[in-house]
Amino acid sequence: MITQLKHIFGAKCSAIKVNAGVTEFVNVPTKQMKFCEAVSHSFNIPLQLDNTNLGCPGARRCIGFDDNEKQLAKTISENNKIPHRFIEGAFHNIPRISNINTIVLGMTEFMEQEMQPDMYIVYVEPYAITTIMHTLARHAVIPSMPPYSLLSVCGNIFSNCYLNKNLSISFGCPESRRYGGIEREEVVMGIPYTLTAELIRILQ
Repeated sequence: MITQLKHIFGAKCSAIKVNAGVTEFVNVPTKQMKFCEAVSHSFNIPLQLDNTNLGCPGARRCIGFDDNEKQLAKTISENNKIPHRFIEGAFHNIPRISNINTIVLGMTEFMEQEMQPDMYIVYVEPYAITTIMHTLARHAVIPSMPPYSLLSVCGNIFSNCYLNKNLSISFGCPESRRYGGIEREEVVMGIPYTLTAELIRILQ
């Protein structure tokens, strides 16, 4: 379905599988990467993240590699002048996954034939979100739009979509706009696999 999604939304689409086995088609970065950075690279090449090459503290919290919320909240508060209490409240509403070993991003159409993705991450222009929300409303589907400008791609999109099976929308955070390749006119959308076929059907 990745080819159909790219036909609808453009090239910035990534098919993602959790705890998939490595194949010869997957690149395993040797340097540490941020999750949003990996998503941006995966629009062009398949790659795999794990506990050794995921370096972003926020993503490591959302994916369950680290139990670092107190230090993470302190760092975000100091770097962004956001009250510590607000960040702690946001953490209660941004899901945290457990039992993840690997994440394969940028699955190709051929790889999709061998293993089913868990979700897709797509960068889209805002006007497309309006169309999507109206279309989903006709089918009584309510997207999730967490109101937090932090842990955007890793938390508000990836962990939220993966755990809750919600179509998730985020306007990005400073980190993801700096490292994740989100352009000024783009927002981020996570699509659970269970909704993808129906979404493609109603948008085509």
